[in-house]
Amino acid sequence: MSELHLHAMFGLGGGLGAVLRHWIALRVRHDLPFATLIVNVLGSLLLGLWIGYLGGPVEMGEEERRLVFGFCGGFTTFSSFAYQSLELRRERTIALAAGNIFLSLILCWLALWLGLFLIR
Repeated sequence: MSELHLHAMFGLGGGLGAVLRHWIALRVRHDLPFATLIVNVLGSLLLGLWIGYLGGPVEMGEEERRLVFGFCGGFTTFSSFAYQSLELRRERTIALAAGNIFLSLILCWLALWLGLFLIR
């Protein structure tokens, strides 16, 4: 399998993930950054499920690994999470910003764990 093919698989996954993230963001409208929280938690759950199903990153074929990590990388968004947390601090309160950070980290970790747990 050529390197170009593997890059294309990563790009395909990333593009599909980004389009799905945008679609969700257009449908989840709220003053608080719920759309970002939803995609980050769902992305963590999907990554856990895919890794568990495909046998983990070490046992996955290179093509599957690039597609999965590309999709999850395009779907989830740390930069939006960081920016929205900063905006919550600027425009609202530090408590809302801290709550967003804490909730995002805990829920994403739990979702990844749940995905791995469900497959095993």
